[in-house]
Formats: sequence, structure tokens, C-alpha cells
Amino acid sequence: MTRRALTGAAAELIAEKGVAGLRIQEITRRADVALGSFYNHFKTKDELVEAVVADTIDVRAQAIVERMALIEDPAEVVSFACRRVIRIAYDEPELAWLFVHLDRADVLFEAMVLPYWTETLERGITAGRFDIGDTHIALTGVTGGAIAVMRAVLDGRYGDDADAVFAEGVLRSLGVPCA
Repeated sequence: MTRRALTGAAAELIAEKGVAGLRIQEITRRADVALGSFYNHFKTKDELVEAVVADTIDVRAQAIVERMALIEDPAEVVSFACRRVIRIAYDEPELAWLFVHLDRADVLFEAMVLPYWTETLERGITAGRFDIGDTHIALTGVTGGAIAVMRAVLDGRYGDDADAVFAEGVLRSLGVPCA
């Protein structure tokens, strides 16, 4: 219960002030818990931020996965997932900045989507839609690329269609022809 109160308070404060403005005392005050309780659950502020982002990634990943299950063509599944992840930078920039700045966001996201990603890629390989050698390396490349594209969107270097362009690039890297 206390851990949930701390992560909830931190999420609210991050949304209001960003990670840079986050202070442990303010988190505990908002959560209505004693300062010492913070250290019973987290060693550092960064560990708390990672927990908040992991929870947030999990919620977003589950929503994407639920929608992916309704799409039959593996190439369309990959396109949808890529576009949805990049859209976070447009639709929820505070959250996207968290993903971009968090040291291990790529690892957290990979761990959450790995079973679905592997199954989708294997279906695509079996159906002749994809031509790839290693599904795990493909996931690492897509995840790293997504974080880089999100950063570029947040920095204002890419226009409104970066999600579609990224999805097309990923599909090409998986062996899907231009047509």
C-alpha cells in the first residue's frame, strides 16, 4: 500500500514538474507517508522513477498488446505497435521524456513485450511476411530505434509523420517489400 502511494504520488509530481523537479520529501508529503517509509521501498529517487516508468510502460504495453491481438497480419501488427509507441512522443510528451531519459527504459519495454513480439515475428516468418535472422536482435533494434525517434520528435527534429515513417522503416528491416 505504501509503495503504491509513493509511486502514485511520484507519477503525479512527474506529470506536474518533470523528473528534474522531483524531491523525495515532496513525494512522501503527497503520498501522506513518513520520509523514512520511502527508504523501506526505494533506495534512491531514481529507483522510484524507474518503478513509475515500469508501471507506466506496463500499462501502455498491455493496451498495445490487447489491440495487437485483434490484428491478423503480422506486418500490420508490427506497424500498429511501432506507430503507437512513437505517438506517445506526440500525445504524451512528459511520459515520452521519461522513457527517453530513463537509463533502462529499453530493457524494461523489451522484457514486457518480448513474448508478444517473438510470437508476432515467428508468425510473420512462417507466413513469409518477414525475413529476419534473430528475433531478439530485431526487438533490440526496434526498441532502440523507437527511443531515438521519440527523442527526435520531442526535440522538434521530426514532423508529424515520424510514426508512419518509423513503422515503414521497421517493416523494411524485417524484409517486407515496399509494395
